[in-house]
Amino acid sequence: MSALDRLTPYLHGPVTIRFPRMSLLARDNEPSLAEGEGEFEIVSEQEFRYKMTGRPVDLGHTLRALNRPRNDRYDGLHRFRLVMTDADGKDWAGAWTVPNVDFDREPWVFSGTCETLSTDVHGGPTELGGAEVRFLIPENYAASIVLRRFVQTIKANGDRSPNRTVEVLGTPVTFEFDDSAGVLTLSAPSTRALPAHYAENWLGEPLRILFGQLTYPRLVQRRFSNGRSMLSVRKSPRWNVASSWLALWIGDHQFIHAEEFFNLYSELLSLVARGSNWESHTVTGFYEEVIQAARGSSWVCALTLASSIEGLTRLIVPADTLRADANATGLRLLSEHIATWDGAVRLKDAAIGFVQRLDFVSVNRALLDLTCSGVGTRTQVDSWKKVRNSVMHGELVSPYSSEEDDQILVDMAELLRALTREAARRGSADSGPICPSTSVP
Repeated sequence: MSALDRLTPYLHGPVTIRFPRMSLLARDNEPSLAEGEGEFEIVSEQEFRYKMTGRPVDLGHTLRALNRPRNDRYDGLHRFRLVMTDADGKDWAGAWTVPNVDFDREPWVFSGTCETLSTDVHGGPTELGGAEVRFLIPENYAASIVLRRFVQTIKANGDRSPNRTVEVLGTPVTFEFDDSAGVLTLSAPSTRALPAHYAENWLGEPLRILFGQLTYPRLVQRRFSNGRSMLSVRKSPRWNVASSWLALWIGDHQFIHAEEFFNLYSELLSLVARGSNWESHTVTGFYEEVIQAARGSSWVCALTLASSIEGLTRLIVPADTLRADANATGLRLLSEHIATWDGAVRLKDAAIGFVQRLDFVSVNRALLDLTCSGVGTRTQVDSWKKVRNSVMHGELVSPYSSEEDDQILVDMAELLRALTREAARRGSADSGPICPSTSVP
């Protein structure tokens, strides 16, 4: 039985938990903001709320601490930490919060929202630590069909088991899918390549890219080798059909090519593990932006797609890449010749700056070179150029759908997919940085 099963009652909302002891903590080594009792409510998959009735431990300190976030809202350490003890004596935490305070009541009433609900559990020592995460997969999306068909292992006797293991950077990552509950579980032991404190976030990044949805884990376990586990319930953003067309895993093949799906997941996770830590990988970040932009206007979507394509291209072909026909000597002589001109300094500097960039591969040139190697097509690049050169300079995209405008957006989405596959292929083969330590900061 997994320790995460203890959090199954909190998978969906609404659920209210009564806490006879609650505290709001300020900075380390400072008195509590207030102590009292109250309740924590899991309103839905997207919202956590709490309400505590209590009194300040030190009135002067409490008033000064409450003013800190108002006086400097950009310092995250001015926020407060919610800690709670349930009726069984078990300790819980509600993460960072800035409460609303009703001073007119006696005792005072503190209320607000939180990002997570977490606790610790203790079991027997194990050989390895690890990470286990569970995702909510709505049944009315293609992802549910994909996982139902692909996440299974055929045993020697012909029976099918609802799990599958793939290897990523020498680490086994296990998929389990509960179709009836709509829950996908991913788990991996803690290794140098996939340390648990990073993997608990990394494991979900390829899913956001593959499914075109903000697929964040709902339940998370970080397991240590001494038997201790950190468990948390997190926000799980609602899926939206408006962004499904941006998914990397889409098309006529999406329900039949299981090996390709898992190979792509493995490549994406390898890319993430080699190039990020606490924050999302740059490629994942591009998808997070286009997913959210797809829910807005056509102009915002076009703008975000064009920018993401440019960013992905620069990951594959960095800005300092020299052209095959680079001529440093010729450019130096030309720059020196321009420098002797007696005209306006502003024009002369601009000309020299332009000349000095001629040896480097532009984004447009990089995209055309990539098409020659089978990454994207010339038509897709032409659509990107048409949008990039207009929306970047304030020309609005028509809010009304037309065959021509829609095809441009489809072309750019296909180009984004092609570049993502190329970035994943190169990133998984790269011998670049892997997290050097499995220690937990």
